[in-house]
Amino acid sequence: MRYSTGLCLAFSPSISSFAPSNPRIIQPATSTRIYAYGKGSEIWPECNEEPIGLSASFPGGVIPQPAKDLLDSSDPTVSQSATSQTTSAVDALAETSSIPTRGRKRRAVRRTLSHLLQSAARASTRRARSMEENEAVQTYGVPPPAIDKGPAILALALLGTKCVPVKHIAAVVGMSVYFVGLASWCAAPKVGSTDYQPIVNMPSLPSKGHVPNLITNPLGASLTNSSVYRTWQRVGALLGLLLPTVVLAQLTLGSKLPAVMTMANWINIGNVGDVKRIVGGPMFLLCFQALTEAVARTALLPLPIRILIPVSYNTLRLSSLQSWAFPSVPSMIPTSLQVLGVANLVYWYANLFFFLVPVGVMQYLRAHFFCVEATEVTVRKGGEGSVGLL
Repeated sequence: MRYSTGLCLAFSPSISSFAPSNPRIIQPATSTRIYAYGKGSEIWPECNEEPIGLSASFPGGVIPQPAKDLLDSSDPTVSQSATSQTTSAVDALAETSSIPTRGRKRRAVRRTLSHLLQSAARASTRRARSMEENEAVQTYGVPPPAIDKGPAILALALLGTKCVPVKHIAAVVGMSVYFVGLASWCAAPKVGSTDYQPIVNMPSLPSKGHVPNLITNPLGASLTNSSVYRTWQRVGALLGLLLPTVVLAQLTLGSKLPAVMTMANWINIGNVGDVKRIVGGPMFLLCFQALTEAVARTALLPLPIRILIPVSYNTLRLSSLQSWAFPSVPSMIPTSLQVLGVANLVYWYANLFFFLVPVGVMQYLRAHFFCVEATEVTVRKGGEGSVGLL
């Protein structure tokens, strides 16, 4: 059985049916008007030079035997019986082959669907995270700062070992409520504010335009990257966190492990519980100060509120350091531990009156005015460093 070239001519009406109804739309580049797919156009592509046989429709050009029997038979009943036999044989082969592989196919489909769903969930999470980071980059100019879990873990450890006086816990709760109230007031709309033009009591970002880097680092890169600033921060961490943590660890483990107390010969304390609370109170306040500052940065609180947090906690910590450096009963605290208290008291006094108030407060207030409140600021020549622009 062979196919003639008439197959190509059979498709000519379908091609001509797509011809444009208005011949003026398609015009040739030459002066002779011969339209594509118009009346009298030739068939393209050209027909095959040789006839196409039935074997070209099968893999390898081999015609199956049932098809040969059907073609060779001239009796219609034989043709029908051959067709039915072929169909039944194919169905039986399909059923036989599907029985052992049906379970494997189902498991493969389930695994594929589970993999696709998990991949979609991970992709959705990555897209949501990237969108949040892009929004933060557009707002901050840098990726959002992550909240360090170290201060929270240390504060919980101090509470668990009973190293925090009740008055310090009450002070932390009161300060937290105070700052939450300030944040709510800053975000509250003013009288006359509308949904189209919202006006809050104290905005934290400019209403329009690019957010400058001074919002992210109000102290200025020249100060925060200096060796003096980094050394000052390291000294504060050593005096306020590292050394008191070592002392509290020895006092806490010494009550349970006498060998630790014998190793620390410099500790000769009668009432260990009182000393633990005297040393642990300032550490607890410092941990909550760091945690509150991290939350304030992440929540995009206004700069005046953000600088108020270290000033308030530093001032509150001075009273507890006073009891540590100069106790009511001098014999209650060893001399070496009292020296550490005096060093902490001197450092945090200097941090408040020589850094936070004259440098930190002024830089934060200037950055808030320049970047948020004012629309245009002109800095005098040579004043870029004092306003934190360098």
